[in-house]
Amino acid sequence: MLPPRLDAVLGTRERRWLLAFLSLGSAYFASLLLQQALFVLGGFSSILLVLFLAWLMAFVMAPFVNTLAQGLHMPRGLATTIVYLVALIALGALIFGLVTAITEQVREVSRTFPATASQVEATLRTWQQSPIFSRFNVNLVEAFGTLSKSLGSVVGAVFGQAQAIAGATIGAIGSFVLSLILSPYMVMDSERILSRINRVVPNRYNDELEIFERTVARAFGGFLRAQLVLVAFQAILVTLIWVIFGLPYLFLVATLSALAMFIPFFGPPLALVPPIIAAWFYGSAWFLPIAIVLIAVQTVAVNWLQPRLMRGALGMHPILVLVALLVGAQVAGVWGALFGIPVVAVLQVFLNYFLWSEVPNVALPVSERLAHLDEATLVKVEKQQISDETHPHIHVHRSLRADGREEYEIVVDEDEDSEAHDRATKLDSAQEAVSSGPSAWSEPRSEPPVTHADDEPRRGEERAPGIPDEAGL
Repeated sequence: MLPPRLDAVLGTRERRWLLAFLSLGSAYFASLLLQQALFVLGGFSSILLVLFLAWLMAFVMAPFVNTLAQGLHMPRGLATTIVYLVALIALGALIFGLVTAITEQVREVSRTFPATASQVEATLRTWQQSPIFSRFNVNLVEAFGTLSKSLGSVVGAVFGQAQAIAGATIGAIGSFVLSLILSPYMVMDSERILSRINRVVPNRYNDELEIFERTVARAFGGFLRAQLVLVAFQAILVTLIWVIFGLPYLFLVATLSALAMFIPFFGPPLALVPPIIAAWFYGSAWFLPIAIVLIAVQTVAVNWLQPRLMRGALGMHPILVLVALLVGAQVAGVWGALFGIPVVAVLQVFLNYFLWSEVPNVALPVSERLAHLDEATLVKVEKQQISDETHPHIHVHRSLRADGREEYEIVVDEDEDSEAHDRATKLDSAQEAVSSGPSAWSEPRSEPPVTHADDEPRRGEERAPGIPDEAGL
């Protein structure tokens, strides 16, 4: 006697509760497995970081290398060498100039800080006596003194950890150097590397692989382009205001503000802190106009620039951006916070594809994109399964005879069709013709090997894309 079916025993309400319980249990066990996987990967975190930074450098440099190699028809190795040398010289000169100027200005700030603090206290006493602040029972001078002591404690703690900071800096420099060594090889051999990777992926997942390549190019390229444009905008904005109002310590304030701007989501408000504090300390007469201009211009520019720069690249809701930032920081620290957003953007595209068969318009091939739709608009797609095979029916094994001639051994799968039989027969006749002539192992063949238009291309030969050109910044 068969046991009763579950839906006959449980009602609709009980089945829903059971489904919810099983779903929560599955999610819990999946989180445990993910935690263990992350724990295992954590042991290779330094190696993964080096590989990621090397790939990121190759991702940024590849469009310039492709342009130089194709435009001037020079070897790819030479183009890679020129691009990396120019980038290293420019970056080294920029870092050297900024570090020299910032070091001098930090030394000057520490020397003049007591006098500056006295001026700020005098200004606060004047504000305290004004009718606006006299209504509130707040001692501005005492609050500033408490803030100064807290700031001094923070600076002292930072200098107290100088040894740890130096060790972390040396480790970061080592990772950067290793990444710099690996990155040119990734650019020069990108086609060969991706060709080997493509051979591993079954042919039936060719469409998914192409979507993945375009999505990664758009997500990381759009994210980096947007952040770098915002950093440049913030540096130019602070520089213009400092030059117009004649405020000191331009390099120190502009650099701190620009670096804070690179942080996703929290960057714009954090980028306002250094210039506003500096304007309060060293330009108290112009403090309110400077603060108003900074806040107004940055708010308008960020809300106008950022959506247009990231349109079609990410297409993520602000809540999802915040979640990606927090999860990335929890999983991979600073690097996870910086680059967790494009990773989640790629995952979002594939979830939409596998769950609802929808992809962004920009993820489609150029020939299939809908010109009248926005790049971030989701488009319904259908996958046509042509073949479930991962390799051709016919396998040709080449060997060398004792007399120096080539020998072909043709192996055909048992489930081959009549077309495969015909191809095997043609290849067998070609083998007989080749065996009577010179050996391909001893001297170059004067005629190209016999091929057929209906042969299925091998994985890696049908296409071997390099780092996408569209990832250029």
